[in-house]
Amino acid sequence: MKGHVLQMATGLEAYGFDAEIACPGDSDIVQSALAAGLEVRPVPIVGPLRPLRDLESIIVLADIIRHGRFDIVHAHGFKAGLVARIAAAFAGCRARFVTVHNHVLYRDIRPLTRWLYVTVERWLSHHTSRIITVSDSLRDELVSEYGIDPGLVVTVHNGLDLEPFLTVIDPGPRRDRYGIPRDALVFGLAARFAPQKALDVLVAASVPVLQRFPHAWLLIAGDGPLLETVRRAAVDTPVGDRILFPGFETDVAGLLAALDVYVSSALSEGLPLATIEAMAAGLPVVSTRAGGTPEVVADGDTGLLAEPGDAPGLTAAMITLAKDPLMRVRMGEAARGRVLEEFTEARMLERSAALYREALC
Repeated sequence: MKGHVLQMATGLEAYGFDAEIACPGDSDIVQSALAAGLEVRPVPIVGPLRPLRDLESIIVLADIIRHGRFDIVHAHGFKAGLVARIAAAFAGCRARFVTVHNHVLYRDIRPLTRWLYVTVERWLSHHTSRIITVSDSLRDELVSEYGIDPGLVVTVHNGLDLEPFLTVIDPGPRRDRYGIPRDALVFGLAARFAPQKALDVLVAASVPVLQRFPHAWLLIAGDGPLLETVRRAAVDTPVGDRILFPGFETDVAGLLAALDVYVSSALSEGLPLATIEAMAAGLPVVSTRAGGTPEVVADGDTGLLAEPGDAPGLTAAMITLAKDPLMRVRMGEAARGRVLEEFTEARMLERSAALYREALC
């Protein structure tokens, strides 16, 4: 979300909009925003619902909006959307937007919490110019689960600066770095080791593939609370020596260059940005259908999809691509073409600017 906010705040200047960022003073976005030449206004927003602290944030933000005479307030996420839309209404701001980046109503959410989210969001929708979702999957959830007016909700897919992933990189030195043979068949991804990524499912799905194809490897970069759990599960498999965990990777383009197939076992996604980057790098994709993934990966054209949690389905898709090098090349080329057409930063900014202008009319 941090990257998206910075993209919007800096990129929309070319479309005639000057932006400032309001956020907690200790937020990790502050230094990046200042380095980009943006004005940062400190607001004491906290993540959990805290009535007194939230009221303070509303008062502070309303004062900023009123004195700055801002025409548009655009919040990102549930809590910021709550505070910002109330503050904007009190300050008389003309246009109020919120972008929904992720699913909120998970299956295991408590009934009272679910009721609270739905009730608050329905009420706030009456004080909103537009609710933007980053995928049609999220839009459908807001309409069907929250009961939001479908005319209020519009999808604007995330757009990325894809240039770093378009340069052809020699995979040999990258594989040397990870200790992978240069002639190996490499599946992999970079992800946070968190429950929604289901990386234990990916390990389980990969074992039959690596057993069937002795030259195949699995590379899972990243860190997170479940890293050691997933690592131990991999070590206990017969192919544990070909499942690698190099840790957090800053050179994502270099990591992708080492892969033949990008894989994702996610249970929940708003829009899979890492998958978009992999497709820009020319990689075919094996993934679950989580969230907005089918809006990015065209099943049978740019990759192969399985249901979330379906380890055998992922295994079958990986084997299909492992057996067919020409299919991998064809899908990789189609993947790059698709994201360059649909998921660029310029496309996202153009659509966002059009919505701003519409709200100000």
